[in-house]
Amino acid sequence: MGRLLFISGLIFLGWIAYRFLKNTWSQRLRDVEQNEQRAQQAPARVQQIKACTYCKTHIPEDEGIYRDGKFFCSYQHLDRYLEHEQQ
Repeated sequence: MGRLLFISGLIFLGWIAYRFLKNTWSQRLRDVEQNEQRAQQAPARVQQIKACTYCKTHIPEDEGIYRDGKFFCSYQHLDRYLEHEQQ
């Protein structure tokens, strides 16, 4: 009788582990498929890299500052450039 309960317990624990792993794996597959669909639907955005007028460092365009048609990597370099222009 003890062996029967032990074997039944092992089968039950195996079934619980199987269900847990099956649900976890299914959820991961759904997440991967959703991410792939989002990636396909989203348009690819190419970032332009620009050189700072003052220091010539290249940074992404959306992280910089434009002033009078010139591109700067920071407000400090914009100020320094304007100071040199005034002299």
